[in-house]
Amino acid sequence: MEQTTKRVAWVTGASRGIGRAIALKLADAGFVVVASARSNNADAVVDKINGEGGKAVALSLDVTDSDSILNVAKTAVEQFGSIDVLVNNAGIVRDQLLMRMKPEDWDTVIATNLTAVYGC
Repeated sequence: MEQTTKRVAWVTGASRGIGRAIALKLADAGFVVVASARSNNADAVVDKINGEGGKAVALSLDVTDSDSILNVAKTAVEQFGSIDVLVNNAGIVRDQLLMRMKPEDWDTVIATNLTAVYGC
């Protein structure tokens, strides 16, 4: 019996916008997609991929929480054997003048847009 192994791509922030488009494109290219976003926000893109004959799972992820990152990575490897591609797409903005930005907003932007890349 010939066994084929599909490559696995993990996309953070896969629920909408660029992340959703990347997840769909990777699925079209034959990847198994691990679509992650906060809460169950990636369910719709996973339903679309699976409905079109691809393979995808949605895993809840808070990229600012290292335990959440480790749980998603561990679950993906347990289910599919590996993670071959990581697309660190999750990102946020808190648009305003820097002098008006609250320190908590700054910390959240840095944690999401920079520190999470390192964590993943």
